[in-house]
Amino acid sequence: MNGRQFARYLARDLHCVCGCMGREETYVPQHRANRGMGGSKVLDRPANVIVMCSGLNILIEQNADLAAQAKAFGWKLERWQVPEEVPIFDRATGEWFYLDNDFNRTKHHERKAA
Repeated sequence: MNGRQFARYLARDLHCVCGCMGREETYVPQHRANRGMGGSKVLDRPANVIVMCSGLNILIEQNADLAAQAKAFGWKLERWQVPEEVPIFDRATGEWFYLDNDFNRTKHHERKAA
């Protein structure tokens, strides 16, 4: 992922989803559904990537309780889940959002049924 693409994620998300309001230089792109060994271009799309501080990113991978919380908040997904269909919880705003592949966020209660 290049810096220009990450700038689009940051413009969409504004901050780390955990609400820590850490320093911007610690923010990293987090794939909600892991791409697996070698990476999957299919999962390398805006609805599957969120902005997260590097500290939380590491802790989610190491701590089972935090990993469970990340799944409950939509920050981490099972491989079978569709990122566009699973909302994320932004702890800084206290709101749920859906992400699309045009770098948009739609509040959960504003999304129209398909």
